[in-house]
Amino acid sequence: MSTLRDVDRWYRERIAGLLNAGDPVASRVRASALAFLSSGGTLTSVQRWMLAAAIEEMEQRPRDTYPHSAEMLHLARLVTDACRR
Repeated sequence: MSTLRDVDRWYRERIAGLLNAGDPVASRVRASALAFLSSGGTLTSVQRWMLAAAIEEMEQRPRDTYPHSAEMLHLARLVTDACRR
């Protein structure tokens, strides 16, 4: 299971420097991760729902739509997993 520390590390090392302009789904994942990190490891039910919807959307789109899709999807899954703890 992932933890707050795992999310923080992945965000800092792989996501913080990514530019994902024009990708509203990636923006929602980034916002969810930042909310998770700033809250100390929790998301509201609405935030969890929005993250789940973003994951579903990312899984359905072609992988080559955006070059950062795999990293963003991994981040979303880390947050989801850490929220279950």
